[in-house]
Amino acid sequence: MWCGACYIPHPLDRFPICTPADESGFEWLANEKDAVRFRQARDGDHLMTPFQCDWCLFRLLTSRIPRSTDHRDQLLLCILRRVNLDTFWAREESTVTANRRNLNQLVRLWVDQLGMPAPLPSLGPYPTTDVLGVGVAVAMLLKSRETGHYQDHMQFETIRKLRSAYSNVYHATSQGASAMMTLGRDSAKSFLSTCPTHSLWFERFARGCLKRMGQEVRRDLALSSKVIRELLEILEKEWQTASEVEKHKLALLGAYAAIAFGGSFRGHEVFLTDLFGLIKYGEQELTSPSGTPYVIIPLLGRFKTETGERYHLTPLVATTASGIPIGTWVRRLMVSKKAQGGSHGPAFSDAQGRRISLQWVEMEMLERIQQVQARRPDLMSSDVSVFEQVGISRSFRRGATTEARNQGVSEGDIDAMNRWRNVENAKGRKPRLRMQDHYSDIAMMIPALLHFSAAL
Repeated sequence: MWCGACYIPHPLDRFPICTPADESGFEWLANEKDAVRFRQARDGDHLMTPFQCDWCLFRLLTSRIPRSTDHRDQLLLCILRRVNLDTFWAREESTVTANRRNLNQLVRLWVDQLGMPAPLPSLGPYPTTDVLGVGVAVAMLLKSRETGHYQDHMQFETIRKLRSAYSNVYHATSQGASAMMTLGRDSAKSFLSTCPTHSLWFERFARGCLKRMGQEVRRDLALSSKVIRELLEILEKEWQTASEVEKHKLALLGAYAAIAFGGSFRGHEVFLTDLFGLIKYGEQELTSPSGTPYVIIPLLGRFKTETGERYHLTPLVATTASGIPIGTWVRRLMVSKKAQGGSHGPAFSDAQGRRISLQWVEMEMLERIQQVQARRPDLMSSDVSVFEQVGISRSFRRGATTEARNQGVSEGDIDAMNRWRNVENAKGRKPRLRMQDHYSDIAMMIPALLHFSAAL
């Protein structure tokens, strides 16, 4: 049996341990205790989480003892040691120490003062099958050794998907399906499962693994209205000397940027723009009750958290407060598609009607945003790595929402603009309406809905 300080990582352990670091990458520790985090166990860890030694877990998974000459056996022993250490460190040292101290007091009261044997539950033996999900934990750690997008290892958000995959398969089996019980009614349900990856031990492992690895979240850089205006000015200059084929590509890019920013859309949502609806409303001279010209952006598709195909109409002002000409680029896209003979299908498509790829749009857009950076360093610092920090998936939306708040647009108007994303409209109860019915549905809301794009 090990003492806490003796239970340390296997010699082959190369798993990353997240430590505080400044912007230059220099790591420093707040106190001496941080130096042993995830690098050794603590006395009393086995009193807070199910514990089986590395060899026991090895035999449980392989039905044999490890071979010292087999590098795969040694790798598995290394991972099992890391699995146990991650499980231990799901709880902080102060919690483990306090629990051990309180347990000692229980034993002292029972034995010393009453002279009775301590009525503590037995810590073992454990079943000879993997009822805790150790095998899945091993696979997750093995997956984490692979090279990630940002670092030399995978992020926790990636490796945790293996847990979900195992859970899905387990509940698809006759054993998992028949053992599951349900509490509650249609509106809210809780499920009781015997799936190993739903065990308390696995919850502790997952929490400890996440704490050790940390999370590196790189949010797309928000683009301001001034950057968008500069971007569209670059596209405008290209437009003036472009051929008809080139103008079609520029219309796609300009309309994409204008719609994504003006409507605060995520990158893939812009590709849901419906050509028939765009032409139908684009041929009308639409003005609000106050005389503000606007355009309608019709989105058709299956939206996250919603049931079935939906049609959403979003009104955007023709020209924003900062001078972004949304209407100009939307009309150019509409005219370009009509010249190609298009009338139905996705608006963001090639001459054959096939939807263009997000990757193509992103590369073309980022190249021009780099030009904005070179022309206007006051708008985008030279420290910004455009191809790493800017992404069309989120940069337009984050920039639009931030700009709207900076310009004093109320949260109510922002919510009204994004009303089709609300959970209340996403439970399958809203009927599919005809296009004209959708327009009638939002007609009374046009002034409020235009507050968002007008302020940009």
